[in-house]
Amino acid sequence: MLAATTASGAVERPSFDPKIGAQLDPDRPLRDSTGAKTSLADVLAGKPALVVFGYDKCPNLCGVTQQAVASDLNKTGLDPSAYRALFISIDQTETSEDATAAKEAVAQSAGADGLRAWRFLTGPEGAALASEAGISFDTRPRIDQFVHPIAVLAVTPGGKISRVLPALSFEPRDLRLALVEASANKLGSIADHVFLLCAGFDTSKGQYTPAIWAALKLGSLATLLAMGASVLLMVRRRT
Repeated sequence: MLAATTASGAVERPSFDPKIGAQLDPDRPLRDSTGAKTSLADVLAGKPALVVFGYDKCPNLCGVTQQAVASDLNKTGLDPSAYRALFISIDQTETSEDATAAKEAVAQSAGADGLRAWRFLTGPEGAALASEAGISFDTRPRIDQFVHPIAVLAVTPGGKISRVLPALSFEPRDLRLALVEASANKLGSIADHVFLLCAGFDTSKGQYTPAIWAALKLGSLATLLAMGASVLLMVRRRT
């Protein structure tokens, strides 16, 4: 859920201000879906990650976003063992059983192989990590829900935010490039690295755009045409 309406009719919106380069505390204690104690650093294990903050029992966009990310990650061509996909609960009351239920719900979209990358994390520190990421939320006890923004954050192996992708506006290519970028080019192909050098990131769309790449192609074409014209002119002069 993104916003709520007050009794006076005014719309309240929790803040959403993730900063590129913001550091998430890697040592904050969390619990995984088995109930085992862990931390962000342990879960990342030196790998880049896509991180979504929400809560496991969310009846709105959390599950939809999980399914979309899981499905599109399968289309990136990246090895699931080389990255992490994290869903971190902001609800301090949620348990490992809730995390397990959320994991089972995403299993079909992720597939057995893709599910290896996923970690569903709970614990009192999940909300603090969301705050470090620039995400706030409000509780609505009357309807037993949270009002919160939702997005996909690309995070480096050290826990720094490297890219922000708005929920449901990304494509498989965007997830792939976000992970390649977060890995400091340790993942991906030469083509990915060249594309990242030549492409821009459209923050209004939350997508990597090949505008600069297209400009380079046009520039190369113009250069070739100019060279061709020069050669033709030289031939005509000689004849």
